[in-house]
Amino acid sequence: MSEQALELARENAVLNGVEGKISWREANCFDELRRLEKAGEKFDLVILDPPAFTKSKEALPSAMRGYKEINLRALKLLRAGGLLFTCSCSYHLTEPLFWEVVLSAARDARRTLRLVEFRRQARDHAILPTVPETYYLKCGIFQVI
Repeated sequence: MSEQALELARENAVLNGVEGKISWREANCFDELRRLEKAGEKFDLVILDPPAFTKSKEALPSAMRGYKEINLRALKLLRAGGLLFTCSCSYHLTEPLFWEVVLSAARDARRTLRLVEFRRQARDHAILPTVPETYYLKCGIFQVI
C-alpha cells in the first residue's frame, strides 16, 4: 500500500527494460487477492511480502490467520507451474510456524508445492543464536505442481 515503493519499482522496471511486462497495483492485499480470485485471474508469479502482522506473542494467532489467508488466496491465483514467493518479517512467526501456515494454506487450496528455495535475511542483518529476535525474516519460494 505504498505509492513510494511502487514508484521505485516502476523506475527499476524501466532501468531493466521490463516496464511493459509488469502491472502495478496499490491495494489492501486481503481485498485485492479476494477480488482477483473472484474475477478468475491467474498468474505465473505471486509475491507476498507483507509488513509484520504481529509485534507481540499475544497477537500471533490472529497473525497466523492473516498469513494463511493471503497464502491461500495467492495459491488459488497461480497457474500450474507458477511460483509463489512468500515472506514473513514477524519474529513471533517462527520458521516452523511459517511452514505450518504455508502448508495449511496449500492443503486448503488443494495445491501441491515444490520447494524451490528457502531464504532468510541477508548477512547484513545478522542472526545471533543467543538473541532469537534477530531471526525474523523468512522467505519461501515454491512452485505449484
